[in-house]
Amino acid sequence: QIRSEFSREEIVIGNQPVSYSAPYELTSGRDFGKNYLWSISSEYRMTGNVQFSLQYSGRTTARNNVVHTGRMEVKAFF
Repeated sequence: QIRSEFSREEIVIGNQPVSYSAPYELTSGRDFGKNYLWSISSEYRMTGNVQFSLQYSGRTTARNNVVHTGRMEVKAFF
């Protein structure tokens, strides 16, 4: 099973001073301006009791920084 997702978010708050810093909860940690997010995930059942999953997500910020996050997991069911 493979899934992928791509989205664009824009954070805009009215006329604020240049040094204004919005609370983390208000913007979900995103920078002001356009943010692009993408993710790819995969799951594979190796046997009846073992499952392997792999996830990758990335995002760009208005400052043109790219943040990459990855996760790999193997589960064994008893």
